[in-house]
Amino acid sequence: MTQKLLGFIVAGLMMLLTACAVPPPVPGTRLAVGADLSIGIDIPSEKWLVAAEAPAFLVEEMAEHVAHDLEAQGREADRATIERAVAKRMAANEHFVYNPVSGAHMEIDFSPLAPGAAPPSRGSVADSARYAADSLGSEEGVSALAYEIDRMRVHGADYAYGLQASFLKHDVPTRFYGLIGFADASWFFIYYTDAGADGDDYPQAMQMIRSVQVVRGERR
Repeated sequence: MTQKLLGFIVAGLMMLLTACAVPPPVPGTRLAVGADLSIGIDIPSEKWLVAAEAPAFLVEEMAEHVAHDLEAQGREADRATIERAVAKRMAANEHFVYNPVSGAHMEIDFSPLAPGAAPPSRGSVADSARYAADSLGSEEGVSALAYEIDRMRVHGADYAYGLQASFLKHDVPTRFYGLIGFADASWFFIYYTDAGADGDDYPQAMQMIRSVQVVRGERR
C-alpha cells in the first residue's frame, strides 16, 4: 500500500469519525447568557441555589473589598460610592450559583467581544488565566497563594483553561477555581470560591465545573 493511499484512508476515517460524533447531552440546568447562547450545568444537590442577582452575603463581602480598595487608593469610601462600585462589578455576572449556608459561591460571566474585535488565540486565553491568578495574589488580605493552570476541554468552547488556587484570605484557608475560555464571540469567566465551611462544597463545585457546556441556538 502506497503512502499516498494510506493517507487517503486515514483522512477518510477521520472524516467518518467526525461525522458520526454525537454531542453529549446538555446537563440538567440551562442558563441563558446571551440572546442565542446559554450554558448547561449540572447542579448536584438542592443546597445550591441559582439566581440572576447576587446573594446578600456576597454583596456585603464585595462591599468590604471595594471599601479596602478605595482606602488603599486614598479615595473616600462613602456608602454611595461603594454601592455603585459593587453594583457595577456584580452586573458583569449573568448568574450566581451558591450555598446560602456555607457561603461558597460561583459567578458566571459571559462577555461578548466588542464589535470588530478579533477573537483571541489559545495563547491569549491562557494568558487571561495567568492574569486572573496574578489578580488573586494582589487582592487585599490574600497571602500564601499557590496555583496551577491547565488546559481544559469544554464542549462548545473554542478554548478553555482552568485555574486552581489555594490561599489564605484574612488567615482563612480558601480555595478558588476559575474556568476561563472563549466561545461564540464571547469570553467566559466562571469563578468559584470556597472558604471550607462545608466539606462537600468543593467536590460538588468541581462536578459542576466538569459538566459545563456552551450551548448555541435552541438545542435542548
